[in-house]
Amino acid sequence: MRHLRSVSVLLFLAGLVLLLGSLLLSLSPTWTLIGLLLAWAGLVKVVVVRLWRGIAPRAGLDGGGDD
Repeated sequence: MRHLRSVSVLLFLAGLVLLLGSLLLSLSPTWTLIGLLLAWAGLVKVVVVRLWRGIAPRAGLDGGGDD
């Protein structure tokens, strides 16, 4: 689960960097949209992993985990 959390945060940060970079460097709107979508997907993934880590162990759904 730790690997999944790291990938989620990296996805969010990559999207944020791409979004800010495209705005600061005046790149095409395509790069801005790609950055926005990556950041949004990463944020949603961070929230889902956080919820899963909070709910799954109590419900017995964690599958043993790799923490």
